[in-house]
Amino acid sequence: MVTFLENLEKQEPEVCEYIDHDENIITIEIVLPGVRRENITLKVTMSSLVVSASSSTIKYAKYLFFKHPVVPERGRAFYEHGLLRVKIPLRA
Repeated sequence: MVTFLENLEKQEPEVCEYIDHDENIITIEIVLPGVRRENITLKVTMSSLVVSASSSTIKYAKYLFFKHPVVPERGRAFYEHGLLRVKIPLRA
């Protein structure tokens, strides 16, 4: 049986990540055009981030490893106008 998501074009989203050393936070910005908030899945561990999302025509997936350990339970995600912004404190 073929499901709807199997017929979607698969793509890696554009990603930008940077560290604010003054605030000790890593910020990851992920471009997800046309995706609704409820169609985004995000998993953060101490060393990685996995995001998957789908629009009506595209399934996005990205796996990132962090160079510095983070505190995943204190991370926050914001989604607006097709841009997912994830901010996670670095582990001291």
